[in-house]
Amino acid sequence: MSHEIKKILENSYEMSRQDFDCKNMSRLEYLSDYIFDFTTYDGEMSELFAQKAVEVCSVITDGKTFKYIENEENYKWYLIMCNMPFFYANLDWGTSIRGAWWDHKDEFRLDSCGLYRGEKQIVEPMKFNRHEWCEFIKEVCAFSKLRVSGDES
Repeated sequence: MSHEIKKILENSYEMSRQDFDCKNMSRLEYLSDYIFDFTTYDGEMSELFAQKAVEVCSVITDGKTFKYIENEENYKWYLIMCNMPFFYANLDWGTSIRGAWWDHKDEFRLDSCGLYRGEKQIVEPMKFNRHEWCEFIKEVCAFSKLRVSGDES
């Protein structure tokens, strides 16, 4: 599953750059618009939002939220991200948002207009079980750190 997710992300990024004539779109901008579903119309802000979203995804997946939020700036971004639809719909935090984890529900759904299998756009929401969701999140984090053609994201 992990290899398939990586392939879908890489292909979707390239297809989105072509289809929407956005040759300069960074990986973080792609994640911001098509995975996290942020709307900024500002590349720099899209990158910032996606960077913070990826950080929060990573600490939630790794169970390191308390360490992450020791930093006041991280604490602010953590709370902001946990209240964004991408996170809010998929998190459980029991009695404290500060120790959130990916929910234990049976199905996670990702609805995006920027995901492709080959040249075919995925029009139905992608569905994941909890294990697959965590793999997806890890691949999103890894995807965000790659650099292509001088892309600094």
